[in-house]
Amino acid sequence: MMCGGLWRGVILMDHRHVFRVKSLKICRFRGFVNSDPVTLDTDADVVLLAGPNGFGKTSLIDALCLLLNGHYYEERRPLVSCTAAGGNGLNYAQIEAIVECNGSENDRRRLVTVRDNQKGPPDISPPDSFCPHHDMPKELAARCSFYYQDLLSKLFEEEGAQVRLLEFLRPLPKPVTVVLDAVKRARVQWKDMVLSVLGDLASEEGLPAESTINEERKRAAAAFRDAWNELVEIAGAEGDIKLPGRSGDWLFLINSDNLRSGWAGELRNLAADCLALLLPDRKQSAPDEKPPGSLRLIEESLFELRRKVIDRISGAEEKLRSLLEDLPDDTMLLPPHAWPAEEKDIAAALEKATELEAQVLLLENLERHFGNPGGPDLLAILVALRDRGGDWLKVPDAAPDFSPPPPVIAWLREAVSHDLAGLADQFEKWQAHVKERRIELLEQLLGMRKTVHNRKVFLEKCKQIYGLMQQVLRFNPHFKVLIDAGSPISLPELKKILGDTGAKDHLLTAVERVREAVSEWIRIEELDEKRKAALQQRAGYMRAQETINSVARALEEEAGKNSILNSAILPPDDVIKKLEQTVDEILNRFRLVDGICPVHFKIKKDRRVKTGSPLEVYTDDNRPLGALSTGQRAQLGLAMILGLNYSLNRYIGHSIIALDDVTTAFDMAQLPRTAALIRQIAYASGEEFGRQVFIVSHHEDLTNRLLDFLIPPEGKKMRILNFSDWTPNNGPVIEQREVIPGLEASESNRKKFVETLKSICLAGY
Repeated sequence: MMCGGLWRGVILMDHRHVFRVKSLKICRFRGFVNSDPVTLDTDADVVLLAGPNGFGKTSLIDALCLLLNGHYYEERRPLVSCTAAGGNGLNYAQIEAIVECNGSENDRRRLVTVRDNQKGPPDISPPDSFCPHHDMPKELAARCSFYYQDLLSKLFEEEGAQVRLLEFLRPLPKPVTVVLDAVKRARVQWKDMVLSVLGDLASEEGLPAESTINEERKRAAAAFRDAWNELVEIAGAEGDIKLPGRSGDWLFLINSDNLRSGWAGELRNLAADCLALLLPDRKQSAPDEKPPGSLRLIEESLFELRRKVIDRISGAEEKLRSLLEDLPDDTMLLPPHAWPAEEKDIAAALEKATELEAQVLLLENLERHFGNPGGPDLLAILVALRDRGGDWLKVPDAAPDFSPPPPVIAWLREAVSHDLAGLADQFEKWQAHVKERRIELLEQLLGMRKTVHNRKVFLEKCKQIYGLMQQVLRFNPHFKVLIDAGSPISLPELKKILGDTGAKDHLLTAVERVREAVSEWIRIEELDEKRKAALQQRAGYMRAQETINSVARALEEEAGKNSILNSAILPPDDVIKKLEQTVDEILNRFRLVDGICPVHFKIKKDRRVKTGSPLEVYTDDNRPLGALSTGQRAQLGLAMILGLNYSLNRYIGHSIIALDDVTTAFDMAQLPRTAALIRQIAYASGEEFGRQVFIVSHHEDLTNRLLDFLIPPEGKKMRILNFSDWTPNNGPVIEQREVIPGLEASESNRKKFVETLKSICLAGY
């Protein structure tokens, strides 16, 4: 086996290194819903957890992992049992253990308290009481000592790994760390400087700076997120409508008020989900839909949701009340005879908006026509000819072989003979005129779109309100007087006739809050579009933006874990080879088909992965992990966890191995080999090689067979925790037993065996 100091220097086991967990007390932790601690005797080399699924065995392993490694998997949350979180006054979990430590004559007590936090990671105290050495990340310590059949992807770094094995095998030299820290600081300083420079450019156009837009966008996104989450909850509870839900801060970075880089894509996805649910016949959004377009589609879906909610309200009067509550008090409802004229005006406005859009597009094309994304535009060329043309014609004397081409000089002489100062001035004025007119028309277009949208919505509401008034005529004749008058109806007058409007519908109120948040966000995105449209026509801005983007990309890449500098400093090949040999040594204990061993580890370089390069596993015939069967993956996972555990034991800080559901993926033919491997680990002599092993088995037949193979030899201990029942109030019912060890095959024991056989035989005569 490899030694832990192979690549990071020698670290001796300190006084905190745990060799054995002698007892456990657990309460209010996951499946252990009991208020009073359950005390479990675990003072054995092998502890076998048996019993049906759902009785709390994995919860015990999770508790042990948290106690020793300080790590939990997100899939296991909430950590505090639902009964404890339900308000019995004890809204925390406790895990206590008596452990045997290195160099200590007396056993030590360890206690961990866990409190769940809905908006962040749980509070675990004390935070500095765990086993792993300060160089060893807690997640990696857990992956090197605790095997979970349902979380094998974590072990193989296929998903969710916040710390990669390579980062531990290859600690960065201090000079490299200093350089990376400097790059990160430079990235922050560059970002601050860029915001300042671009903000100055924007202020010259009379528009808000990008930083101001970003702050407003974050506030609008947070308001929308909160309103949407509330709407999803109310719609499900009160309206039996399952809206597309989103978990966590799906628009924001974890524990931050900054938007994620993919927030625009998240909006597109939400808009697509809303259309599929509420407007299935509506054309879906484009894959590259910009945020304003996605927000408008969400708004359109909200209108449809509101209509459906009102339709489901029983009684025309209640529907009428709901519609009126959505309008300002100074509203004057249009009578039916005015609707055709209003529809005609809206159609005319739409036609005019289409014409304005075409004009804006034409002006944008004119502005871009003389641009040059890869270099100077026409104006810059005219200015350069004006300022430098005369100097360029003064070519130094040179041999014919090195003289500039005569056609080029002739063209340059012809070019500078014109009034370049006048041409540049005329062209610059023309560009300014086109830009000014485009911005003016763009503002008109945005205003016209908003007005048309509001008029269409208002007209539709008027039609709905008049339709409902017609339905309640027989109950309230006052409505007939209003309708027959043919005049606009004031909202207060209509409310007075209708009577007490009562309490506003919760679901409609929630819909309205989301609509308000969407409208505010649309306003901010439209303002940002205006800012970008104005700035992108300035040659100075475009050149600055291009330079800024290239520098920002370089700093972003070099500040990350997949930087060129990081990729260049990889573990030596012999380290990876020795890890492969260790895994192969264990893997060969199983009955394998041809082509599996020896396995190979390959470093996957993927700049899209933000947590460093994963170490991928391939079989001898070059099959990736995904091509292996469930049993083969389990065999490889067990080999990897044991190989890593023996290689990094001094860093892990404890000599405990837990195997959750490891037998389920194996067939009966593999069980003896698995048991032999576990026996060698658990019953080995010496602290360096021996491990205390916790095994979870769910299958009764496999448990009985496994028990036969694991009977301890004389001088070793094995205990069984049989989970026989589970109740919602008291949690698991556990029967605790000790296995009688087998006798050593000594001469005296052989004599005892002969005498026993003789007495049995003589008893028959």
